Amino acid sequence: MLGTAMVMTFPDAPPLVYTEAQYSGDTIDDPALVKQYRKAYDRLRAAALPPEASLALIEEAAEEYRNGKLRD
Repeated sequence: MLGTAMVMTFPDAPPLVYTEAQYSGDTIDDPALVKQYRKAYDRLRAAALPPEASLALIEEAAEEYRNGKLRD
């Protein structure tokens, strides 16, 4: 995914997606596209580390960077 995307749901309206890039933003209400964005978001969430593991990985990378080590 390039830029940010926010899936928004409402109790009285169909869901929509708001995307934002460096110089523009767009609202997507086409049901097929909203469905694609939701699937992509679900796949990203499934592949993501838990918050604690993410923090540990970031801290490890920062420490290696401070020590002049590069990760492969």
